[in-house]
Amino acid sequence: MLTMSANPNPSFPAISMPFFGMWSDVTGLYREVVKANTEQLLFTSAKVVQEQMLRAFISAAQSCTDALAKNALSVQQQSMERFAEANGKAVGLMGQAFTRVWMGGLLAGK
Repeated sequence: MLTMSANPNPSFPAISMPFFGMWSDVTGLYREVVKANTEQLLFTSAKVVQEQMLRAFISAAQSCTDALAKNALSVQQQSMERFAEANGKAVGLMGQAFTRVWMGGLLAGK
């Protein structure tokens, strides 16, 4: 209990120095925990980003391969159609030429 006195320098209860030293230890503990948590967050985040980028790259490569295969199939089909059309026209031209030669021979024989 504090009492009033005429003494201009009141006395307060003394706080022992080990209490202040303990704060340094406590803050050190929290500093280590925060450091460990921050490092873990950074490393695991980097790992997640790295894994996702690898998955995206693999997925993109697979999609590209599929698209290229479909394109090659389409181009091959169109190419075969063009060759078939060219073959039909070539047969028609040869038929016309054969008909002209044959008809020319028949007309010359008259």
